[in-house]
Amino acid sequence: MHRTHAPAIGFTRSLPWIFMITGLYFISFFARSILSPLLVPMEVAFGASHAESAGLMFFFSMGFGTALALAGILSSRIRHRTVLLMAMGILGASLLIMARAEGLFIARLAFFLLGAGSGLYMPSGMATLASVADDRYWGRAISIHELAPNIAFILAPMVVNGAHGIWQWREILTAMGLICFLGAALFFMFGRGGNDYGTPPDPQTLPKMLRDPAFWAIMLFIGLGVGLESGPYSLTPLFLVSEKGMSATQANHLLSSSRLISPIMVILGGILADRVRISWILIVTILGSAVSLMGMGLLQGRGLGIAIMVQAAMPAVMFPAIFKSVTEIFGMQEQSLVLSLTMPVAIFVSLGVVPTLLGWCGDHGHFDYGFVAVGFLTIICLVALPFLKKRTSR
Repeated sequence: MHRTHAPAIGFTRSLPWIFMITGLYFISFFARSILSPLLVPMEVAFGASHAESAGLMFFFSMGFGTALALAGILSSRIRHRTVLLMAMGILGASLLIMARAEGLFIARLAFFLLGAGSGLYMPSGMATLASVADDRYWGRAISIHELAPNIAFILAPMVVNGAHGIWQWREILTAMGLICFLGAALFFMFGRGGNDYGTPPDPQTLPKMLRDPAFWAIMLFIGLGVGLESGPYSLTPLFLVSEKGMSATQANHLLSSSRLISPIMVILGGILADRVRISWILIVTILGSAVSLMGMGLLQGRGLGIAIMVQAAMPAVMFPAIFKSVTEIFGMQEQSLVLSLTMPVAIFVSLGVVPTLLGWCGDHGHFDYGFVAVGFLTIICLVALPFLKKRTSR
């Protein structure tokens, strides 16, 4: 996240450009969010097991991690706005390929490409956002940007439910692919920002960074945030249908309803990140996430619905705090390198290993045990909190 100082034009005047970049993020996140409710018909079409269906997220994480690892080199040679256009093009192409997949081999390739497009977006998207957002309101700009995934999580199951009576899952994916291309075209014509280049990996800075405990703590918390935001979400419909006896429509409705509070929570998270100690925010959200995950595995009825809602709200508050801690701990020139190095490993674990673990538990008739286990692993992450120390000088 190479931050350039945006001109102090005021928060209100920068809002149109912040919202345009957020719009791209929404499209990219919505594209992968619809895959969660579509996994049920896709599993039937491919004749796949729960573990094989969940394993598609493993290939997504591989693509995501690979793209992130290369993002620093790519953006050091190509402007950030061009990288964003490339990312949206890859997303659109991956969805069109997925829509024509007849088996798991092509589906895995499409998921890998989808992950690659999503991975290319993140560093350049944040850099482009930083180039149009006033530094004084960076926490609020992040909170607006983070509205995108939270609104996508709400709308994706609703749209799939509404469209499923008219279109098959393949047609839904085709339409989404075309929307990705449209978003890229609109940003090309009207978008602003992202005219700078990224910082390539520095062989002198790298060894020093790898010896810094804060670097490893950031890796852990980014992986935790992404894993809590997307991991349980991607498997919840399968869990509700196969173990809680719900229909696909009921599962998607509950999934969508549980995310209604998330946009409010992400705005709250941005405000808190500017006013409250980061450590307190992370303690509350990590414990809340752990308890709610265990509740998803152990509760029924209304308690289950509340647990799913709380689980969705916690990462929304957590993310602005995590990104704010990156800016507090690392210098401006280091931030892009930090994200390009930490996020591949973090994404691989959170979006690859965690869903695969849940899918394996589901195949053995114990989805509930999987959610409880992830809850315990979440609590263990608190041991890294003391390493997130704000530096007095950078």
